[in-house]
Amino acid sequence: MEQNIQERLDSEAPRMNGMAFAVSGAGERRSLEKYFAREGADPLSRAFDGKIAVHPGVGGCMVAPDAVEENLERLLDTPRSRDSVAYVHVPFCETHCLYCGFYNRGYSREESARYVDTLLRELRLWESRAAQRQGPVHAVYFGGGTPTALEASDLERLLKGVRAHLPLANDCEITVEGRLHNFGPEKMEACLAGGANRFSLGVQSFNTKIRQSMGRLADRDEVFRRLERLTGYNQAAVIVDLIFGFPMQSMDIWLDDIAAACSAGLDGMDCYQLNVYDRTPLGRAIREGRLPPAADIPMQSAMFAAGVQALEKAFYRRLSLTHWARTSRERNLYNLKVKGSANCLAFGPGAGGNLGGWFYMNEGSYPKWIESVNAGRKAVTALVRPDRHFYFFRAVAAAMEQGWMDLAALEKDHGVALQALLEPLLEQWSRAGLVEMREGVMVLTLAGQFWQVNLSQLMQDFLKHELDGSGR
Repeated sequence: MEQNIQERLDSEAPRMNGMAFAVSGAGERRSLEKYFAREGADPLSRAFDGKIAVHPGVGGCMVAPDAVEENLERLLDTPRSRDSVAYVHVPFCETHCLYCGFYNRGYSREESARYVDTLLRELRLWESRAAQRQGPVHAVYFGGGTPTALEASDLERLLKGVRAHLPLANDCEITVEGRLHNFGPEKMEACLAGGANRFSLGVQSFNTKIRQSMGRLADRDEVFRRLERLTGYNQAAVIVDLIFGFPMQSMDIWLDDIAAACSAGLDGMDCYQLNVYDRTPLGRAIREGRLPPAADIPMQSAMFAAGVQALEKAFYRRLSLTHWARTSRERNLYNLKVKGSANCLAFGPGAGGNLGGWFYMNEGSYPKWIESVNAGRKAVTALVRPDRHFYFFRAVAAAMEQGWMDLAALEKDHGVALQALLEPLLEQWSRAGLVEMREGVMVLTLAGQFWQVNLSQLMQDFLKHELDGSGR
């Protein structure tokens, strides 16, 4: 469920009607209704007609192809000056889970060494450039795809290569994402020997029937056995992803999933809402009647609320609206930083990065990526110039991910009259039961937390319109 290829799903994601700006006379304040939530209805289940399924943001300006290299060279000569992370994309999966829109390429053992050899060459391409060499990297995320599909020896080589070629901070969080099927002691120990200190595992559900209906191979007992083995090393944070809203997943099954995770001695868990995209196998299976529909918005909102209540009762700490920690080992640094304004060094086919607000995308074709790297070129196929208020908008998005926003602090940091600008919006959202104001701090209610992505996108659209319209 990672960020680097979310853009590929944007065209599939349901968008709310009426979100586009209406143009009126110069200097006029546009109608605010398009930004408002429904009043007089249950805010948890009925605040909007539907949920936005993509990461909120205001975008930027695509750089013309003939200007990409010139701008990229300038960026590479500029040392990173803010927090930084790195993302390594492993494009392979042994199977295609029905709900997943990130599947890239089937896995074969012979590809493991070839991929790692190429990735290590890519790490060396920018090694002498200031953008990669200067400034600590605070978190590294091996995502995909399924990184744990790689062979044990290649997992260790890959992890050690990243440690050798990137200037990692002393407390750098190094996460290996994967699944528990085919992740046995040899691979676990290879990851630990390579320096991994966090594992993010896509359990999604402990219920064997639901797991198998979604294309997951390990049953409930195998999931618990492998989690017990991994946590038994006592050398890294172990996190699982859970998803609510699957077809056939009742409230009782969802609460059992949370209880099962709480009983497994984990360091934390992530709780995500299922998004059904038309082009995924799950979308087709539902459309063709081979599976019942996924949970509707009222059911998903009830599952969200029940999950929050269960985890608070179990004394989990909330790191963001979707991430929960049980022990001090779990920090969730990569996700917290990448959703803010951190730089992101990106490696692997189709990986997306960010240098000073300039977003870039690596070649997505696996064969073309290999060909380019072997020829001594890092093929960047797209570069996006940031909006002039990039850091402000990323700060807004990061605050919304936390569920609260200190308006005065953002005003001070970014020179934007935020409280005055947002007053009509926050007044209406407060009446609708989505936010509360506490001495200058906007706090999302439980309903607001469920609709956070909608609220974040609407707020950023509104602010962008106000700032651009005023010339500020």
